[in-house]
Amino acid sequence: MATTQLTATLSFADGSTQDVTSSADWVSSDEAVATVSAGLVTAVAEGTCTVTATSQGLSGNSEITVTNPPEGMTVTPSSATIEVG
Repeated sequence: MATTQLTATLSFADGSTQDVTSSADWVSSDEAVATVSAGLVTAVAEGTCTVTATSQGLSGNSEITVTNPPEGMTVTPSSATIEVG
């Protein structure tokens, strides 16, 4: 299964930041499309969903699109002979 890692970062008035990826509460709006745990999003099925991280009363979102790319291609015929003229 395909995955991607999201990061949740709090920003403070003094310009400092704090990575809260591992401690934030993570939720997927549609677990039939993608699940999330500690910011690691795992594709389940084609579609879109919103992943939300919440920490210290603040929330942030990421829109996730899961695609179903082709796995191969066939060209037929696999060989051909043609004559000049």
